[in-house]
Amino acid sequence: MNIIKSNTFDQYEIDKNVIAIGSFDGIHKGHQKILNKTLEIANNKGLKSGILTFEPHPQEVIGDGYKHYYLSTRSQKVMTLKEMNFDYYFEMIFSEELSLTPFDEFFKKIIVNNLNTKHIVVGTDFKLGHKGDGNISKLKKLGKEYNIEITAVNPLKIGDHKISSSIIRDLVSAGKLKEVKKHLDNNFILEGEVVEGFGRGKKLGIPTANIHPDTEYVLPPDGVYAVYIYLDKKKYKGVANFGHKPTFDDDNFTIEVHIPDFDGDIYGEFVRLELIEFLRGEKEFKDVDELVSTIKDDILYIKEVL
Repeated sequence: MNIIKSNTFDQYEIDKNVIAIGSFDGIHKGHQKILNKTLEIANNKGLKSGILTFEPHPQEVIGDGYKHYYLSTRSQKVMTLKEMNFDYYFEMIFSEELSLTPFDEFFKKIIVNNLNTKHIVVGTDFKLGHKGDGNISKLKKLGKEYNIEITAVNPLKIGDHKISSSIIRDLVSAGKLKEVKKHLDNNFILEGEVVEGFGRGKKLGIPTANIHPDTEYVLPPDGVYAVYIYLDKKKYKGVANFGHKPTFDDDNFTIEVHIPDFDGDIYGEFVRLELIEFLRGEKEFKDVDELVSTIKDDILYIKEVL
């Protein structure tokens, strides 16, 4: 996949293509429907396939102090699109200047003149441009004017609501991991680096890997989770604690993972953490012995269920 980061794309020789436009945070089932349609059209027309996306998320720029929490990192998104066999990944830096650009100007300058796009695929709720000026109606009008075909894909629904990144973020925040999987089509996965912690787990005979997330992920409630941890292309069962360790009166939020039957120095390693099941909430134990006993019970449980 050809990854191109630019604010104009005018310095590249780009093949005729079909593109999907959007942020695609998490690449959930609704996104997958749009992306698969893009690949299908590209294949049928003998064109290259691509997406046009934006970093950071537009809401961080135009949200008036809004803090965006992500379902995936840029690298996770790129990896998924590579696996789907997309040809192009077009990325623009989303800025206040770009947010003020009229949609028709953006369409002509970027899509028509520079991206060499012949077909665009979006959801029916598509919006882009200053104050949402670029809706699906205007997109179709401009497509007709510049001889670019537009395909609008209806949203996927679960029950009475459409699948969306914002709903999935709410589900993660509520700890509803089974519902998250229904929307994403896979378990929620975080990526990050193993960093040095206080070493308490090791002293207690239950060493943990302290994970520093690779982005500002949306996070589940504080508590203990059954997880898989991926390290150096190997998959291990794990018990993860998200929280502040009240037994030790620690105000610092950490993500710590114990990997049973694993003995190795993994400081500085990059890992993936797949959340499977909520086990219990964080609590303050009367002493360290009670804490260790409970963690050992957690370990026995995850060895059975994972």
